[in-house]
Amino acid sequence: MLKGGVGIAAAVLGGLALAVALYSAPWRAWLHDSERQWVWFGSMALLVVVWSMKAGFTPGLSVRFLLVTALTLMHGWQLAIVAGALVLVVLSVVGIADWHLYGANLLCMAVVPALFTAWFHEQVHARLPHNYFVYFFITTFLGSALAFNLAGLLRVGLIAASGTLAATHAGPEYFAILPLMSFGEAVVNGMIIGMAVVYCPRWVMSFDDRLYLAKGQ
Repeated sequence: MLKGGVGIAAAVLGGLALAVALYSAPWRAWLHDSERQWVWFGSMALLVVVWSMKAGFTPGLSVRFLLVTALTLMHGWQLAIVAGALVLVVLSVVGIADWHLYGANLLCMAVVPALFTAWFHEQVHARLPHNYFVYFFITTFLGSALAFNLAGLLRVGLIAASGTLAATHAGPEYFAILPLMSFGEAVVNGMIIGMAVVYCPRWVMSFDDRLYLAKGQ
């Protein structure tokens, strides 16, 4: 539960990020590629299932896989945020998520991990060799683990800033499970991206097989 201005600030930030994503998303290219549309809708369907499952360790705090790193690498950060926003609407309508926490959920579960993944991918691409192993182990595996932990810590920070952290009894169990869950997050994201790159690399917008699989890179 977020109280006062913290919840409002989270909603405003999440709304601004969603507005920017809607405005800057590559809609023209997306609308002319029916295969990419179906992949995006399929990704949202998977996200609905995954986000419906959560492990609650303390009241107000829960841990679930996000898969936003894979979504971002496949479709870009804009479409990843839009997909997360739509999935949260579905979950809120069916009563799995709370409407009053929509802004905070959007910020923690979609906006922050998507933006971090996009930034991290750019940093890795600019500073490390361009090959498949760097893309898979650093960008995807390490990036998804870092994004997951960042999202979890942000949620704790929002609750602490609202003055309700004591009410949640957030103890060592949450901070112990967060890095453990982040390993699972990394494995699942890695499996999704790995299979997509092998069987249909054109589904992964951030992966260029001519670049990452070229000799001498």
